[in-house]
Amino acid sequence: MLHNALFISNQNFLNDSIKEGGVKVCTQEYLSLISNVFNTITFPVEYDLTLIYRLRVKLGFNIYHDYSPSKYELNLIATIKANNIKVVFLNLGNTSSFSRIIKKNFGENIQIILCSHGNESGDFLHEITRFSLVSPWYKKLFSSFVMGNMMKKEVLFRRNYIDAVLTVSDIEVALEKWLGAKKVMLVFRTIKAESINWVPKSGCVGFIGDLSHYPNKFGIIEVCEEIKKSEANNINLRIIGSPESIGKHIADMYSFVTYVGYLEPEELISEVSTWSFFLNPVFYYSRGVSTKFAKALSWGLPIITTTIGYRGYDWKEGNPIVADNAADMVKIINEYSLNIEMVNKASIEIKKIVATSPTLDMIGIDLKSFIGIE
Repeated sequence: MLHNALFISNQNFLNDSIKEGGVKVCTQEYLSLISNVFNTITFPVEYDLTLIYRLRVKLGFNIYHDYSPSKYELNLIATIKANNIKVVFLNLGNTSSFSRIIKKNFGENIQIILCSHGNESGDFLHEITRFSLVSPWYKKLFSSFVMGNMMKKEVLFRRNYIDAVLTVSDIEVALEKWLGAKKVMLVFRTIKAESINWVPKSGCVGFIGDLSHYPNKFGIIEVCEEIKKSEANNINLRIIGSPESIGKHIADMYSFVTYVGYLEPEELISEVSTWSFFLNPVFYYSRGVSTKFAKALSWGLPIITTTIGYRGYDWKEGNPIVADNAADMVKIINEYSLNIEMVNKASIEIKKIVATSPTLDMIGIDLKSFIGIE
């Protein structure tokens, strides 16, 4: 008989009607893993929508204030007691604020495990340095204070309330230990193969991502700049993602770019089935891992990625094509995407990766041992 566990998450990442994005994909993977080990009870929460909270968001002071845990306290305590919960999983770092209430009421009788999607202060550091020119002046004014406050809270929550952290890449195992996490487990991504009718078009390459997320926007523009320099005439770079304003702006800047927009699942499969290569241009260490890489693997698409772009994945056989800067990535695009033999060889390697990646059952065994349950 499975033990009961509670999974606290923003309701947006549990709602099937909400558009799929990296956070939702990562949430669903954590939930699948935990449900493989426990009888999992979800506890959906909503962002605090008060005027004070909205002002915090505007100024960038909302870190660890995204929720009002006191509003949920009675229901949370009752749910834990009624279901004899011994393990609580917190989805994303910003739900850490719920750990205070749980420890206050149950002490060491409850294990609290944070399901991290990546180190938040590390991501914010890039935002206020690498992309400082595009930040509003008032956010720049308070950025150092916000950065220090964020790191301080990351440490205090891990030291005082959170018993263990699940994280998604090896580099963040080290970061979690540095922040004071008592126990850390690396959860590798699992891949579920999906059969698609793949008929690649010569020179057709594609990118999927949230274009408002700095690493994605930075990466694809770097690639576009290099394609422009190379004066390639046979490349069609197709971009899927939102918001539409950024996608259209990129398409207006580069004649070889087609902005496809946001697609529903069936439309998405139809679109990617024509790509000779899936691009994963991750050029610096940002929060978490590339969920896009998992999507391409599941479809069996040939991939051109950076080394950073496949962190958090593990496999025994097969090799993606790797280029660690935009210039090298574009050289490979120009050389390989017009050569159907190279495209097919790359696809075979991807299928090997999928076949030798870890399964939920394998990781579930490790999770049981990590938590200390029979």
